[in-house]
Amino acid sequence: MAYYFGFIPSDKLSSMIDEAESIITTNEAVDYYPYRNALTQQIARELNDNLLVSLIDVIPNPERQESMRKIVNTIERTTETLLNVLLGKDTNKDVIPSFNFLKDKSIFIDNQGVRRVGFKLSESSAQTINEGFAAITPDNVDRSQFKIALETMTDESLTHFMSRFTETLKLGMIKRKSVPVAKAAIDKGMSMALNKLLPQLPNAGLNRLAIFYRPYLIQLDD
Repeated sequence: MAYYFGFIPSDKLSSMIDEAESIITTNEAVDYYPYRNALTQQIARELNDNLLVSLIDVIPNPERQESMRKIVNTIERTTETLLNVLLGKDTNKDVIPSFNFLKDKSIFIDNQGVRRVGFKLSESSAQTINEGFAAITPDNVDRSQFKIALETMTDESLTHFMSRFTETLKLGMIKRKSVPVAKAAIDKGMSMALNKLLPQLPNAGLNRLAIFYRPYLIQLDD
């Protein structure tokens, strides 16, 4: 058995995945890079929506909601800016590795036969996330362990969709060096978001948050 992180793509993203796969696998005589670039940007938006935007709704205080919204907006802008810099007008040959990464390592089918955008977790990360989720129950709450689980999940997502994905891009030295810098900035923003959110939530709110995030962790036969 193996654990995966994955979210259900929107209808828009599903259509983009199908279109890009059809064009590239049939060797259609068009430029591939616009499809790869648009697909990557949409995955980034929906990843942020699933991991971060939804956090705003569970905050009880309007002022803190607004503070969280500013952090999330900063993360979204940082991600979009980085991708705009990295995703260029590549040749079809140079697009294939990044497309194959998205198709083969970033999409899977869950136990209900539903397509998800996500990836296989390492055993240690899966254990950390599982233990963190198990530490939040109606009768018992361990905030620190739950926070570690959420940090692990977001860091694994960034590592996969930013660090590993950008390894498939044909980049110069300056652009490639910008990737860890941007990742560190996004990591910091996510840590700030969790530090603002978790201490203020009552136990019932933490349980709602755990219930929200558990479906992203999927166990499959490997």
